[in-house]
Amino acid sequence: MKCRLLKSLLAKLAVSTVVAVGVAGVPAMAAEPLKIAVTNWADVLAVANVAKYVLENDLKQPVQFVQADIGIQYQGVARGDLDIMVGGWLPVTHATYYAKYKNDLDDVGIIYTGGKNGWAVPAYVPESELSSIADLSKPEVKSKLNGTIQGIEPGGGLMQASEKTIQAYNLSGYNLQASSEAGMLAGVSRAYQSNQWVVATVWSPHWLFQKWKMRYLKDPKGTLGGEEQIHAFASKQFASKFPRADVFFKHFKLTLADVEAIEFEGNSTNDYATAAKKFVEAHPDKLKAWMQQ
Repeated sequence: MKCRLLKSLLAKLAVSTVVAVGVAGVPAMAAEPLKIAVTNWADVLAVANVAKYVLENDLKQPVQFVQADIGIQYQGVARGDLDIMVGGWLPVTHATYYAKYKNDLDDVGIIYTGGKNGWAVPAYVPESELSSIADLSKPEVKSKLNGTIQGIEPGGGLMQASEKTIQAYNLSGYNLQASSEAGMLAGVSRAYQSNQWVVATVWSPHWLFQKWKMRYLKDPKGTLGGEEQIHAFASKQFASKFPRADVFFKHFKLTLADVEAIEFEGNSTNDYATAAKKFVEAHPDKLKAWMQQ
């Protein structure tokens, strides 16, 4: 009996030694997963899945995705319940959240620049009738749109900016229809099928601009913001808990075109994980830059 117990203990010890050391000096999968906060937004899914693939495949660091609304992401990272988020939009979109939690966050770095929020319409909507947000106040335009602006999740930075935009342009009588990214896309798809007019709250990077011909409405008052920078925000404990991952995220850079390409592939196949893997394998130069010590 004692012999069997000893063999069992030695077997467990051997397994734990392999987990700690790994093969050929490469660290094996760590016991504690790294929690990345995500939302079901195309840009976040693209970036998060690339990070997850590299962390798990090259750094042997297990990753757990945690679904959360954007406000909960900031709160969770600030409290240390979540380790990192990869969709922090500044200086405008998430300004309110950042101001509230910035003292409890670690700004790991900018992943990519060129993000944009706005309201967009299908290209078949004549520019002579609707080219600017100010044109929405025209009675004939309002009628063709049924007084509706197709939104996404309530509480998001884009929706907050959209509410301010309605006030700034005196668009009384318009309904900012809260929904989700999927709901917004379904609304655009339905409109396209019958050449109906629709105004949707959208952003770049997004695969919808590759699927449909859409154009942003001009925003002369600038209420929807200008060019945005997309940051990775981590908990204050992140660097000490996951030092190698912290170094990776400090070097983790993408372009707007990179993100849109991953999005388009991920949406087309409904498999963002495979799209991310294919992207990393096709860009060894980027991987090398991300893996700097």
